[in-house]
Amino acid sequence: MRFWIALAAGAALLALSSAADADPVPPKTIAELDRQLGDLFRKGKIPGASVAIVENGRVVLAKGYGYADVARKIPATADTPFRAGSISKSITSIAVMTLVERHQLSLQQPLATVLPEVDFVNPWEKTDPVRVVHLLEHTTGWPDISTRVLAQDGPGWSTLLGVQFTMREFVSRWRPGTFTVYNNAGPAVAGLAIEKVTGKTFDTYVREAVLRPMGMKTADFDLTPDLAKRIAKSYAADGSETPYQYIVLKPAGSLNVSARELVQLVRFYLFDGFADGPRILSPASIRRIERGESNLGAKYGFFNAYGLGNAAFPDPGMTFRGHNGSIDSFTSVLGYNRRSNSGYVLMANGGEGVDFDTPASRLVEAYLTRGFKMNPPPTVPVPQAELERYAGFYRNITPPNALLRPYTEIAGIARVSAAPGKLIVSGKDWFPVGPHSFRRADREDASLAFVVDGGNVYKIGPFNAAIREAAWHVYALWLVAGLVALGAVMGIIMLLARVVLFVRKRPMKGGLLLRELPLLATIALAVNVALPIMAFTASGTSAVHQLADIGWYSLAILACNLAFPAIAAFGLFLAILRSQAPGYVRAYVGLASLGLLGFAVYFALIGWLPLRTWAL
Repeated sequence: MRFWIALAAGAALLALSSAADADPVPPKTIAELDRQLGDLFRKGKIPGASVAIVENGRVVLAKGYGYADVARKIPATADTPFRAGSISKSITSIAVMTLVERHQLSLQQPLATVLPEVDFVNPWEKTDPVRVVHLLEHTTGWPDISTRVLAQDGPGWSTLLGVQFTMREFVSRWRPGTFTVYNNAGPAVAGLAIEKVTGKTFDTYVREAVLRPMGMKTADFDLTPDLAKRIAKSYAADGSETPYQYIVLKPAGSLNVSARELVQLVRFYLFDGFADGPRILSPASIRRIERGESNLGAKYGFFNAYGLGNAAFPDPGMTFRGHNGSIDSFTSVLGYNRRSNSGYVLMANGGEGVDFDTPASRLVEAYLTRGFKMNPPPTVPVPQAELERYAGFYRNITPPNALLRPYTEIAGIARVSAAPGKLIVSGKDWFPVGPHSFRRADREDASLAFVVDGGNVYKIGPFNAAIREAAWHVYALWLVAGLVALGAVMGIIMLLARVVLFVRKRPMKGGLLLRELPLLATIALAVNVALPIMAFTASGTSAVHQLADIGWYSLAILACNLAFPAIAAFGLFLAILRSQAPGYVRAYVGLASLGLLGFAVYFALIGWLPLRTWAL
């Protein structure tokens, strides 16, 4: 589930950043890289890791670190299978493209004609149908899968059964082909389309058409008997073993593979459609995979959104492409850079893990691009009036699902200001490299687009979109948050004052309860917001079940969710009626209560009041 919080917090699929750390000094030799990786894995408390490095198209390092099975002291090696998580989507997209090249499937084909048995809701179906390309580029408009789906476990889920179990959630929230937002259901539906077209199971077709021709001799979306004997264990933050989860939507995240085999996918991309075996795809298909073409940004010349199971990394420096993954307590990342003809696979079974822009991936990328410099596209002149038009506050409008909406909307507010020849986004300089495309100063390629469409101004990233908001909306939010903070701070001060008065045996006019109600309501609100985050960032199905099942955890969230507006309303009531209390007390209690009730109204409008996590 950790990818959820990454999406909620930031700007792209794929965006848990460690930018506060200093840029690594590139190792000069592969032996030095090997040693430094070992140090990083130990420092990150990663039980076991597996690595494969490609330079000039050749594998120059394939090695394991630590343990695949801690209890039995079985070392991790380059041939130890790990779970690759969402890197599976890259394989699924390649499989679809093999059928496109054979004219058995079209990316532009409406889903309703390919799979009429799949139920979905799209209010714009007559003019803007859901198409096959939308399934792979996360542009259906569907919300990401719910806790109900994430919590399912157990063998026996076919592609069809998984889609049928999930499809009541297939509801387009905007016109398909408008905005990109990460969705695990789309690739699974694409997997079902593969089955419909080929007459084979998804596992069989992918094995025959992609995995084995690519040189992955044992990799599989199923836990085969051979893989079951060799696959690594994964471990939660407390060191306990995380059970293997049989997920519902296998084409989206169930690939089991070793680093030595998965690095063949790096070479497949670098060699434009083949690794050591027969050609699987044409170079033209690889170029199509690397472009996001079914979103609003593409209409204005921005093609760096998520492609077909392939994305540009949000890292500083030269552009690496690829994918990351997270499942159980496994994490993985696969990246490649065309100009240096290099790439890598990192896989871990716990601890700090591996991802984009983490210490291990930054170290490897620095090594692979040593001696190279960024080669960004030239800056193009954009009229200053146009830049000024893009200035303002932006609110994220593409939450992955209803459960994550307040985190993305509130935490994701960004300020854009115009300066001569550039935009400043959240304090960073962005330079125009096209009429609508912008490159951050420390990145090689464009990763934002600003467009005016339908009377609205949008900021479009690789995995999300934001709309320009009236400034007073943001100031009102800050005011409400400030009032809530005021009530909490004053509540703490009044509590300390009550202790002093008690020692001095002096009464407190109006009583303590009135003074503490804003603090109590704020604590309830904080717990309401914190408990889902704690579950998002945990690993394994037990964390998912805390939200998906009706139990003490989800009921505690609901109780706090109902308590904070009730306490706030009671506080406002007392602030109005308790005339014997000092005026300043009645004022701050009343104002803080109004701020808390403002949050309650917002929660009600977005479906967060009452908050039943098992229904989202």
